[in-house]
Amino acid sequence: MGDNLRIIEAENVSYRYPDGSTGVREINLTISSGDRVGLIGANGSGKSTLILLLAGLVKPTEGKVKIFGKEPDKKNIEEIRRRIGVVFQNPDDFLFNPTVRDELLYVPRQLEWEEERLEKVLRNYAEMFRIEQIIDKPPFRLSGGEKKKVEIASVLIYQPEVLLLDEPTAYVDGKTRRQIMEILTSFDGTIVVATHELNVAEKLVDKVILLNLDHRIEAVGGKEILHDTELLEKAGVL
Repeated sequence: MGDNLRIIEAENVSYRYPDGSTGVREINLTISSGDRVGLIGANGSGKSTLILLLAGLVKPTEGKVKIFGKEPDKKNIEEIRRRIGVVFQNPDDFLFNPTVRDELLYVPRQLEWEEERLEKVLRNYAEMFRIEQIIDKPPFRLSGGEKKKVEIASVLIYQPEVLLLDEPTAYVDGKTRRQIMEILTSFDGTIVVATHELNVAEKLVDKVILLNLDHRIEAVGGKEILHDTELLEKAGVL
């Protein structure tokens, strides 16, 4: 997909969980620089598993994943972490710092940004996500929508080249959803978003990978897939 620099490549990738259940089967895909790709599928089709594989967070049982031309290993994983931001479906899987401030600045501090720069980006992203009033609260005391905004802000703040998003509008109300969609729409980079919400994909992506309930790729194409009722029914999305 795409004619630009290849960022992520999956070659005959399958993944089985330790209990023997299937995550994905025989996945072949390429994500190129500037792509805005939707991983569309029903619950249980393997979208979340595929996001973890494409991020290098789990290793395939079969096949290989290359990120920036290399298979993830101990030597290059830190570079991958700096260049690719991952937003999990459940913010509680991500948030662990004592306060929202610490959460937002965790990676920038690891990157040893100067204090002046830290304070500037903190103000900018707190304002962008409208979370100034909760900046000193512990994440576990936030609402679901607030947690989601903090999670996304914590990823965007260190300016990754690529965003991998797993159900980015889960657990949020309508107002928060609009805020998140506005920010993600304006993201100037490569996006891969896993979602079963067709209206989210319609606004965020221009290429679609449709997964079926057999954990395989059913179809690859443009946004016309989002309007193909017969194909979506076959894949279990509708």
